Amino acid sequence: MVRFLPRSGLFMNRIEIYVARLASELVSPSDFDTPVLPRNIVHAIRNVGALLSKRDGNGKYMCVLCGKKGLTKRGLYLHLIRMHGDEIRDLVAREGERILSRKKIYIE
Repeated sequence: MVRFLPRSGLFMNRIEIYVARLASELVSPSDFDTPVLPRNIVHAIRNVGALLSKRDGNGKYMCVLCGKKGLTKRGLYLHLIRMHGDEIRDLVAREGERILSRKKIYIE
């Protein structure tokens, strides 16, 4: 597992909850913010939440990670936390690293 902060052990389970809430549209991305996590991780959580949010033709939600269909908002939220927590944390860690590498500032 990728660790992106020394204090990450305190927040690892919260990250999957944040992403699942965003993906299931229980919280809008504009309303989500946490002063405890670094900005790159907050942006990564928003990006992964948007990536995992998908509806099928009937207006129900579907899991992008495994393809399970016919989920309600709450059903998608619970499914993501219970079945894909580790995958979500890895996706957020990779996205956070990608954001950091893109925003490097060089001082001469």
